[in-house]
Amino acid sequence: MINSISILFVTRDPDLAGQIIGRIRYRGHAVRPKQAGNVRDLARLLQSHRFDALVLIDSNLDIGLAEVSEALHRAGRQTPVVLVSDHGQEQSLNAIDSGVFAVVGRSTDDLAAVMTLRAVDHLNKGREVTHLRTLLREADRRYLLMLDTSRYPIACFQQGIATYANEVWRDFLEMDLGESLDQLTLNDLVVPEQQEDFEEILGELRNLSENAETCETLTLRTRQGRSVEADLLLASAMINGEPSIIVHVSVAGEDPALPGSGGFAIPPASDSGHQKQLGGAAEQGQPRQQPGRKDPPSSDESPAAGSKTGAGSRSAPRPDDAASERKFLLDVDAMQAETARSGRSLGLLVFAPDALQPGQGARSEVPGNELLEFLKGAFADPARTFRLREGQIGVLVPDSPRDQLEKRIDAALKAAAGLSIQLGDGSAIGGALSCGAVLTDDSGPEAEALLEQARAALAEARKGGGSQSRFHAAPGAAGADPQADLAWKSRIEQAVRDDRLRLLYQPIVSLQGEDVPRYNVFLRLTGEDGEVFEPQDFLPPAERTGTAAPLDRWVIQQAIKVLAGELKRDDRTVFFLKLSQGSLDGEPVVDWLRRSLDRHKVPGSNVVVEFREATLLTQADSAAAVAGGLGEMGVGLCIGDFGNGLEPFGILDQFDAAFIRLDGSFVSRLNQDPETQGTVRELTATARSRGRQVIMPMVEDADTLTAVFSMEVNLVQGYFVQPPSEQLDFDFASGL
Repeated sequence: MINSISILFVTRDPDLAGQIIGRIRYRGHAVRPKQAGNVRDLARLLQSHRFDALVLIDSNLDIGLAEVSEALHRAGRQTPVVLVSDHGQEQSLNAIDSGVFAVVGRSTDDLAAVMTLRAVDHLNKGREVTHLRTLLREADRRYLLMLDTSRYPIACFQQGIATYANEVWRDFLEMDLGESLDQLTLNDLVVPEQQEDFEEILGELRNLSENAETCETLTLRTRQGRSVEADLLLASAMINGEPSIIVHVSVAGEDPALPGSGGFAIPPASDSGHQKQLGGAAEQGQPRQQPGRKDPPSSDESPAAGSKTGAGSRSAPRPDDAASERKFLLDVDAMQAETARSGRSLGLLVFAPDALQPGQGARSEVPGNELLEFLKGAFADPARTFRLREGQIGVLVPDSPRDQLEKRIDAALKAAAGLSIQLGDGSAIGGALSCGAVLTDDSGPEAEALLEQARAALAEARKGGGSQSRFHAAPGAAGADPQADLAWKSRIEQAVRDDRLRLLYQPIVSLQGEDVPRYNVFLRLTGEDGEVFEPQDFLPPAERTGTAAPLDRWVIQQAIKVLAGELKRDDRTVFFLKLSQGSLDGEPVVDWLRRSLDRHKVPGSNVVVEFREATLLTQADSAAAVAGGLGEMGVGLCIGDFGNGLEPFGILDQFDAAFIRLDGSFVSRLNQDPETQGTVRELTATARSRGRQVIMPMVEDADTLTAVFSMEVNLVQGYFVQPPSEQLDFDFASGL
């Protein structure tokens, strides 16, 4: 039964969203809603929140289903989507085919509520399956760890091929240090003259129940060709969801069986269930720890690695890559489950040297430990690093917003370029790496599917020339182009170097008779051919590529310098500086602003910093710290794009903002829509009652100005007042 659900509404129609919420609450469910009205808000919310459903109301919205699907994919979310739309049957069917959970009409808010609840129930059942799968694999993990610490030789076979062997088994069968378990089959265990009998025994065991077991005395053949008569306890089991045969060995009539083996004695068989039979065998075989053995392996090594730690004078071999990959998959399941608590996604990365071509899987051809240790250093705790097949390295990075993960991957690839990677045969290759990546949460696909997605992305990175990374792209997904983003990043960095950024100023004028000079500061970027780009062109890729914060710092430095000159003419002048989410992620904007204010001797009260409402909501902790620092300096705070949230004034309980700038969507509907007029009047009245000043942006004509004036809005700006200009020459004394 669903009790409390978290829903993300992608809409510019908060009234319809409110009706759907009311219908859901009528059915006895608490709702924790959030709202996004554009791609950037959507990406930020998905990055930091785990939603049970997403409701897309596509009327009067710049976001389409393709953009929503891409945003979900980039955030590693499998959130079901309910589309509220009045499109025709064909478009609705296309939406269903593309993966939408349900499509309902705008006039059927009750049906939208029902389908949203069903979508949530569907997602929760999937999460339950994921949770149960994780519990099953965790039981397998604990079981294998228990077998690994046994003083008896124990191995696990699936479809006749070894998938696990403890250290004592490798020593007992005299396996070479570099020999992979993949080369060991069940028939290899016994001498040729007994193989037919052994196959008959195995056939009978496979035909019995899962918990069946049998004990046989056979002549085993070590990997060095020696024959040893031994007692074999054979038991059927399910390991990692696959039918398996567990082989437990003790040497008949000899104690100890082999030098250094510690002596083997077959434990009595149990007549009870699978867990007791197999677990009991291991427990009875573990009355004391074998002399010379170390503790169970660390989380970055497979319990099925077959590594030697204290047998004779041989040095410890590298863990078996196939077994380490199985451990990797187990950890994917466990860490996927953890995303339910954190609300953030898990990054699954696969690295491989560009010089190591697919198919070079022989142990003499794959890298030694240097590459593994390098990536451990590049992705420190709580990230976890594993060897995979064919010389690949897997990395699991919890709590991984995509933009931050991309930066870490890029830094690792750059640092690796100077490495010399030693191969198992003694040769060396260059350190150029490629990386395939995928993001997931607890509603994502199984670990094996995620690994395949990351490997497919790795293949794309190599196909693109290598020394780069690729994230798995959902089939048919549209949206941001990584290559286009990189091009914008290069263009922005070059514009900074070539001084092709400039500031424009637009007056913010009082409708209440004040003549305080207030200017909104805008940023423009000029291309190499003279084309001028608007913020909506370059800021989204700037935020995705980590170049938004440097742009903000440039704006602060240049704007404060200009403001210092203006204060000599009128010491009341105020600049409104719009800053991005990037200024909350890295070095705090407070430090940059303080240094600029001190350098130019500008009082903090002459500056207002504006953050968008969605930025403050999705980065609440860091935003609160920034707001506190601004307040200490006397700098004002403005909340932009205000009023489209489901509970807009709730944010004022967290942030003491003197100004709120209404969302521009209100202006486009203001003259034709009485409901919008009522909403603006209500927002303005509530804000004024709380001592906040309301700014109405995008005032383009006299009719809009007249309507805004009648609603008692405090301040206005827009092309009707004055277009953005490089000159600060508006006559505030004359007003409008």
